Amino acid sequence: MTNLLLPYAFNCFGKLIHIDCAHKGEKYTCPSCGAELALRISKIPQGEKYHRTNHFAHKRSKDNHCSESFLHKLFKERVADYIRTKIDEKEDAIWFEWECDKCHERHRGNLIKKATRVIEELDLQICKPDIALLDKDNKVIIAIEVVVTHKPTSEALQYYNDNKIACLQILVESFADCDKIEEKLSTPNYVNRCPNPICNKCGHVMNKAKLVIVATNCWKCGRKMKVAMLVANNGLSKLSPAEFNDREIETATSLGANIKLKYSQTVNELYLANTCEHCNAFVGDFYMNQYYYLPHENEIDLNYKCFNCLIENEESKLCPKCGGILKIRIGKLGPFYGCENYPNCRYTENIKQ
Repeated sequence: MTNLLLPYAFNCFGKLIHIDCAHKGEKYTCPSCGAELALRISKIPQGEKYHRTNHFAHKRSKDNHCSESFLHKLFKERVADYIRTKIDEKEDAIWFEWECDKCHERHRGNLIKKATRVIEELDLQICKPDIALLDKDNKVIIAIEVVVTHKPTSEALQYYNDNKIACLQILVESFADCDKIEEKLSTPNYVNRCPNPICNKCGHVMNKAKLVIVATNCWKCGRKMKVAMLVANNGLSKLSPAEFNDREIETATSLGANIKLKYSQTVNELYLANTCEHCNAFVGDFYMNQYYYLPHENEIDLNYKCFNCLIENEESKLCPKCGGILKIRIGKLGPFYGCENYPNCRYTENIKQ
């Protein structure tokens, strides 16, 4: 913000004037502090080398504080007026989208879905949001914070989170942003809320999941095979059939995937894996990332899932001794269930073939 120039001032009649409409010899004052301003008009035409942007300047100060304060005020007022107009005109929506830092998905929201009033600098005791949107019960549902130099305090953000108030932070860098109200509103720089449900097991945000089928060739024999996986977080999270539930296994099988119980010498475990029908080679968990970037033959939308939990299947067997998850392991006498907390817990259970 070191080069933020002031393009607006009040004339002698108290009217806000842009620098392009100002005239030498007239008196202009700062819209923030009220001090008298001087005109800085470049003698070199715009577009030519060494042209300097026309602006108002404080006569005895080089401080940009007034420019920053007025930029914040001007943008805030224009946003509030824009939203009020849409509400008064009975518009259905003001859409905005954001990349969520909690679930890593892109969400879409409607600013005026429930909003009936707009108030600037509403005193909430703990904080004063730049713009507050209230519902028909006068409850604050959305707070808009205009960020020029300072972000909302941690106390304010905590208050918004505790009271389930969606807080939109919009970064404003120049006076040109004041002419892009609709664009800036549609893509806030940060939103504190995630509309996805919370996992009852671990407390993390859940993700919209997809069952993805990839048509490829077997890494061993080269013949055609299909690889199934669960995907979320726009491809950041990928799970193999080892984490499928019965319905997902059935769906993947109906789409051509051959899912079999296989033994991995690497991790000394038996787990469900994509298997070649011709040579019986299988694709381990570690390689899901490589197959994800191949062309997808099918994408089936599933319900929300928690990819933070190690085991997605709700029917996983639990250890009666310590409560840990029983995993399939291989021993001298064949496969058996062993506690994940081994060697601290040595509980085992035979597998009924």
